[in-house]
Amino acid sequence: MEAFEVNVTAHSNRDLTSQEFERQVELIKPHMAWDQGSWAWRTRLNGSDGERVARVLNALFEAARVYRTTVTVELVPAEQAEGQAAASA
Repeated sequence: MEAFEVNVTAHSNRDLTSQEFERQVELIKPHMAWDQGSWAWRTRLNGSDGERVARVLNALFEAARVYRTTVTVELVPAEQAEGQAAASA
């Protein structure tokens, strides 16, 4: 069975108070990299690391529920995922 790879983006809700924003940061920052220009966090998840996938998705579901963070997931095309795997091997 082949593992999947996805790019995950979480866009912060710009209507949060500074305290809400800081709590959102505490929830997401351990799992994703912040891009200030787009007000978004980004990461790539690999299905072969199920424990990490579960931690990240749990944090994102909580952020979406509590802070209305918008989460998008895009499948990495197989040729790009395979190319990265070969390059890192």
